[in-house]
Amino acid sequence: MLLQRLVEYAKQHTTTQPFHRRREFRWQLALYSENRREPRLASLVDPDDKKSRGPAHLAPAVTRTVGIAPHLGADDVQYVLGWGDDTTDPERVRQCHEAFVRLIEEWANSAADTDAAARVVREFYANGGVNELAVPQEPYTAKQGVLITVDEVPIIEHESLRRFWVQEVARRKSGGNEGLCLVCGQHAPLAETIPGKLAKRLVPGAGNDPALVSVNEMVFGYGLTKGLRNTPICFDCGDAVNTGLTHLLDSEHVVRFPRQDSAMAWWTLGEPDDDFLSAMSTRPNADSVTRLISRMHNGQLGAAGKRAEEFSGDRFCSVTLGGNSSRVVIRDWIDRPLEEVMRNLARWYEDILVASRWEAEAVPSGYWSLVLATGKWDSERRTYADLTSNSAHRPEHVQRDLLSSCLRRSPLPTSVLHHVLGRVAADGHLDVPRAALLRLALRRHPSKEVPMSPGLDENRTDTPYVSGRIFAHLEQIQYHASDGQLNATFGDRFLSSAIGNPTPAILAGEKLATSWLAKLRRRGDTKAKANALGQKLSELHRLIDSEHGTTGYLSPDQQAMFLLGYHHQKAHDMDQARKHKAEKDSGSESEAEN
Repeated sequence: MLLQRLVEYAKQHTTTQPFHRRREFRWQLALYSENRREPRLASLVDPDDKKSRGPAHLAPAVTRTVGIAPHLGADDVQYVLGWGDDTTDPERVRQCHEAFVRLIEEWANSAADTDAAARVVREFYANGGVNELAVPQEPYTAKQGVLITVDEVPIIEHESLRRFWVQEVARRKSGGNEGLCLVCGQHAPLAETIPGKLAKRLVPGAGNDPALVSVNEMVFGYGLTKGLRNTPICFDCGDAVNTGLTHLLDSEHVVRFPRQDSAMAWWTLGEPDDDFLSAMSTRPNADSVTRLISRMHNGQLGAAGKRAEEFSGDRFCSVTLGGNSSRVVIRDWIDRPLEEVMRNLARWYEDILVASRWEAEAVPSGYWSLVLATGKWDSERRTYADLTSNSAHRPEHVQRDLLSSCLRRSPLPTSVLHHVLGRVAADGHLDVPRAALLRLALRRHPSKEVPMSPGLDENRTDTPYVSGRIFAHLEQIQYHASDGQLNATFGDRFLSSAIGNPTPAILAGEKLATSWLAKLRRRGDTKAKANALGQKLSELHRLIDSEHGTTGYLSPDQQAMFLLGYHHQKAHDMDQARKHKAEKDSGSESEAEN
């Protein structure tokens, strides 16, 4: 089904020539139909710009592994010019160049009557034109791309070359077999191997340009057979599979972060609305997310429990893949009704809504911020380690774990919860994205889902949750006692150790709170505040479930509850402070008007 969906996508969304692939070229072999202009080899990159990679063109390309297989009209330096470097075998370079020249001659002989450019290229090689070229001063390698032009027009754009190339690929790859294609269901010439590969830059983990389908050794094939004889795919479908997947992996509908082991490309059969498109973004619009959640609750995204045949014909497809040397690893494949995926997406955002210290309402987090938050927190720069950082300690699979949980509505792997807990303890830092991951892990627990609100639940009596609230309140008491002038807060000192067992930290904090409250009471203008803070501390203690009492060492789930209690209380305190300030400012304005 994956291959069929990719072929459908390619036919509907791409116009790429058969058996072509986009490639960057560093050199131009410029030939001219007028004898007074000499052939020349010109660089296509700025020598002063080390990051310049050269212009990209759709050029003839087929899969080639260890064999010699020239591409027509544009290829490596070793093929087009017969020049090697320190890493190449001179004899192999000679064979590559001879094979390329033979292919040029065959094309020119078939098209010389109708294509003047073909005659120009044939005469250049027949007359030993390569030997007359000046070797460039700029260093080159045998694998750099060379684009051949005649009168400044790339010969790969000529229709005669494209037609000949299709025939050449069929000659190389078919083996003369015809049969029923398992992708399109039509009787057609079958490919012995898939005629193209993906660019390795598009596939995380790929060491070389990988192939989606490859049986190049007997050990990989059914019945110890090489080739695709037991996986019949016709030429058109084989080319369309690579074309469609390349287009997707190079489009805006892809989720790919540095140092992750996979990329996820998605597409739809049917037209999704703007809210869905925004929510699928790595940095979604908050209003779109809010509308999507509201539509889910209003029954506008399809009713839960619907059978697949009751949905509309619109489908959502996604493929998550990585690389292993020169092969593609399919890590996940989804083909589901679009309404079901929209509902899963809305439920996902509802499960990661978390109260913020800086916003009045609970806020959603996008994929980008969630993946970023699994890395190391830099306390000096007050930011997370960059996604490209070697020392971020970010799991390479976290991106696909989150996407799978989102699109399939599946539990979050326990490994992600353990990692986030470890990072909070190591960094002493908890914010909205990390709290969102903790809430998601509890709400989608693999054995027993834990209901957890986005913000403060004042009626919750779970000992770990209330302990987190108490810890936050002790930090609040310290803040008021010091008028906010602190080098290190109570949380800075004790949060990391309190995650595993909060009891010692809370007992130490209560002893310190006695002096903090006494300090407030000694001031005439803060005595009422001290009484209110002390009363609140007593109320929190009375909330603790009497059945369980004070807690000892916490399980990972309880640690998440402790941290969420801490985060919720701090967000609630800041929200109350904002409201108090707004009321005070409003009262001052009213007095001024009177």
